[in-house]
Amino acid sequence: MSIYPTSHLPGRKVLLNNGKEYFWFSGTDYLGMGQDEGFLNYLRQGISIYGTHYGSSRNNSLKLNIYEEAETALAKFSGAPTAITTSSGMWAGQLLVKELPEIIKAGFTSENVHLPKVHYHYAPRIHPALWGESYEVNNSSWGDWAKNVVVNVQESNHDEIHIILSDSVGSPFVENFDFSIFNALPFYRQIILIVDDSHGLGVLGSNGTGIYRNLSSIQQVKLIVTSSLNKALGIPAGVILGDERIISTIRKSPFFAGASPAPPAYMYAFKNLLDTNAYAPAHQKLQENIHHTAARLADTNLFIFKNDYPVFCSLDSKLFDFLEANGILASCFSYPQPTDPPVTRLVINAIHQKEDLDRLAEVCMTF
Repeated sequence: MSIYPTSHLPGRKVLLNNGKEYFWFSGTDYLGMGQDEGFLNYLRQGISIYGTHYGSSRNNSLKLNIYEEAETALAKFSGAPTAITTSSGMWAGQLLVKELPEIIKAGFTSENVHLPKVHYHYAPRIHPALWGESYEVNNSSWGDWAKNVVVNVQESNHDEIHIILSDSVGSPFVENFDFSIFNALPFYRQIILIVDDSHGLGVLGSNGTGIYRNLSSIQQVKLIVTSSLNKALGIPAGVILGDERIISTIRKSPFFAGASPAPPAYMYAFKNLLDTNAYAPAHQKLQENIHHTAARLADTNLFIFKNDYPVFCSLDSKLFDFLEANGILASCFSYPQPTDPPVTRLVINAIHQKEDLDRLAEVCMTF
């Protein structure tokens, strides 16, 4: 795999250290917040108030209000009852996985001496953020896996606990997951559904509010959603969304207390972006760019993609090199493990212009 060093933040284009400039169709800055002037202004204000970082525990006797203010705004944005932020999306997932035994215990009365058996159901190709000690590789299709989960829960003892874990959308190879299948789960069971929405929050849902509202209609499960905020939303942090009992349990965790929080200046900028509905126009522009690109690339038969989603994938190993030779940088690398087959990913963002998208389509049609 070739490496392309640069000292410049990519936007529509990227300038490499060798002096070559390319159209940039990669990364996960789906809404283009890295180039958003309103965001930068809020961040400057935040730095002037809070400095560059907060060297303390969130559970210290001194509390910065901006964290809970931003979390309240984020919960409202996503449709979740409560939110708690961490320093990254990876840590949000791993913190949740570490605290699952305590979350499970908190769901039972003190009269229970022995907890029932717990079953973990990991979706195929799930992100490492949700890997736990019981994780095992699953190479089936997501649909077959989900059907088996439903059957396994239906056939299990009524007092057993089931933890279902999945991403909201496939990555790096884009896949669409139909969570409505879990409406067939039985009622009156102990079922927790955990979904990593890192590649959906800011992109999926009305105005990019993510998948929580949609999944909350599945009445049979206790829902928890984790996510990176450092993709579409542009904030170097992570979040866990769930009900008050779950978030309260996590807040008491030594793994939460012992971890540094995200910089408060970013939390200040984030709260202002949410309060002013600043993500909505970027989301609308992203959708326009996605639809324009999908229409132009439809006849190439090169890509797998999902409606209204900004990622176009191909397993053709020659496509990446052809794009690079024609002034376009996509991504092509093995992920999450070095032994995984590389996937060529084209990523559309909200700051791409029609001329950029038309040039991409022209090169792809030539290929």
